[in-house]
Amino acid sequence: MATHSPPRQPILYVIDEDFLPPDRGDEQEGPPEATDPAGDPDEAVRLFHRYRRLTADILGYEQELPGPAGEADIAAAEEKLGFPLPPDLRALYGIADGDGDLVNALFDRHPWLAVAELGEQDDEWLDIARDLDVEPWREVVFDACPPNAVRRSPLRAGWIRFASDTGGNWLAVDMEPGPGGRPGQVIEVGVDYTEGPVHVADSVTTFLCRLVEALERGDHRRSGKNLWIEAGLPDPPGGHATYGDSRPTPARAERAGPRVQEVRVSDVTDSAFLAVLPEVRSLRLTSTGSPDLTPVGDRPVEYLELDVASADLTAPARNRELRALSVTCARPVELAPLRGLPRLWALDIAAAAVADLATVADLAELRYLEVTRDQWEELSACDGLPPLAVVGVHPHRPGSEERSPTVWEIMDDEPPSAARRP
Repeated sequence: MATHSPPRQPILYVIDEDFLPPDRGDEQEGPPEATDPAGDPDEAVRLFHRYRRLTADILGYEQELPGPAGEADIAAAEEKLGFPLPPDLRALYGIADGDGDLVNALFDRHPWLAVAELGEQDDEWLDIARDLDVEPWREVVFDACPPNAVRRSPLRAGWIRFASDTGGNWLAVDMEPGPGGRPGQVIEVGVDYTEGPVHVADSVTTFLCRLVEALERGDHRRSGKNLWIEAGLPDPPGGHATYGDSRPTPARAERAGPRVQEVRVSDVTDSAFLAVLPEVRSLRLTSTGSPDLTPVGDRPVEYLELDVASADLTAPARNRELRALSVTCARPVELAPLRGLPRLWALDIAAAAVADLATVADLAELRYLEVTRDQWEELSACDGLPPLAVVGVHPHRPGSEERSPTVWEIMDDEPPSAARRP
């Protein structure tokens, strides 16, 4: 039940306990229907045997594998998963049903799962990443490299995890690729990749080819019974890059590289530096003044955090990709420009003076709202608020030192309105 006494700390009211932040990957198109997997099952089998011979020569002995998976077992796994295995991985299961208890796992220190284990992973890591205590409305799932190859999701049903690093990360074959990807491409997902999956190779065949080539070049080292292969495969945090600067300029931003997707800058006088950062998706601007935000409207920014003296939201509201907005400012800000945004689902105005607070009722897609107690009391008297799923209420306007992260008391209820108070 909601409390009727003034709260002493910020309270996060969870109105819809089943609410999840929108999945950006659900909005992305897949590749053309005629796109086939890049892998070659015959070549994958040849590479697999070559890889086994090379490792045996280096180790001085051949590691024993389990027997092949049965065709009926593979078909049953595919039915359970709801997706077929790519032909090259399917062919490898015709050689061995995973790698058993090998000291040196076949897939770059990732033990290969048996067919019966496909789709049986524990996804508590994803529940933690989505926990309201970690404020998922401030997070963006970034694009992998190459661009648009992998859908921007934390996890999807069509990502069939076939090998594990035993620490909460997996290699997966992607049967739901993005518009620039191929079915069966190998990606890495898991607890270290919540900011975005990583594209590893266009197929299991190519993955094996890289391992074989590394062994043939001598790019490996042995420590006791362990063999470490240096195949040049990507590591976390993935394909996106972060740019931070205390005095950003176009020249300094250009050195960060065009693939920067996360930007955190301070002492901003204008946003001209964004001209050389075409892919920025998460943008945090801090300024003691009122910087020109015009370039923000021309970038695919999905999360925007402003901590400025005053803010004109007209330019940011041109950006149809804007999904989450946090505004801290002393001078009154007008929310009216936000009315036309089709995807704005999260709004934090608790640290802002707002000139037209009733505009919140016109933001039809809004599901998360963060306000002060006084702001909520004013809003709760308005008609037609959007169907909010989560409302964060601060007892007073928070200062910058209180914002990151907010220590919430979480309550499964609607926030009390002025009309419900005694």
